[in-house]
Amino acid sequence: MGSRFGTGCRRLAGGLCLSLALAGCGFLPSTGYRNPADLSARNVVPHKLALSPYGNSPYTVDGRTYYPLKTAAGYRQRGIASWYGLPFNGQKTADGETYNMYAMTAASKVLPLPCYVLVRNLNNNKTVIVRVNDRGPFYPGRIIDLSYAAAARLGMLATGTAPVEVEGIVPGQGRRRPIPVDHHGPDVFGPHPARRVARRAFFVQVGAFARHQDAERLAHRLDKKGLTDPRIFHDDVNGRGLYLVRLGPEADKNAALALSARLYRDGMGHGLIIDP
Repeated sequence: MGSRFGTGCRRLAGGLCLSLALAGCGFLPSTGYRNPADLSARNVVPHKLALSPYGNSPYTVDGRTYYPLKTAAGYRQRGIASWYGLPFNGQKTADGETYNMYAMTAASKVLPLPCYVLVRNLNNNKTVIVRVNDRGPFYPGRIIDLSYAAAARLGMLATGTAPVEVEGIVPGQGRRRPIPVDHHGPDVFGPHPARRVARRAFFVQVGAFARHQDAERLAHRLDKKGLTDPRIFHDDVNGRGLYLVRLGPEADKNAALALSARLYRDGMGHGLIIDP
């Protein structure tokens, strides 16, 4: 893997500090960054891509094994996007390219390398097409790490993170129905791909928040307790936009009930079983 992929822990800490530093203020480019107003407005035009010989095999980060998909067709997921720039600019990506923070690219834990996705910022409805060529982000609730240029196009430089919807694009193919596992879909990891939930799945909802920063805080607590991959979803509940923290998916209701019981034993309260 490229050097950027091998420094996941430093990326996580650096990205968090950057988000905190930028939150609540207008983004003013520091030394080494171009002004967002000077970036190219050209759109990425997807074309057929061959899978890279690098970055598409199962891999393990922090004790968790991820199984990259063979195609982006049918992929659709909602979660939190972040962005990365310096000091990763010029480093090798997971598929062996050189990272260019001014190109429209992104990192994903499981999408095939390379592939194209459409990213929509759920806060302002801005969209951008990016080419996925790297791995990450390895932080609870986050589903995609965008380049500086892509984040600028989506209007999320100042906040550092934003709720997004990510949809796979396969040139020459029409839209396919999303992979049927709620928003978890293909981003489920485990000891073997055969154990991935393919159809019906149960989730345990642990909390609902108006601010995604609060949802991330709870997800981080759950992760530290060793609970299985907490995820954050953005949805409208009775006319309010909320960030929902959920665990799962579980293949049956008994497994979901056991997970809820563990939450109670760990002092996290009773989880709400989400029954499909």
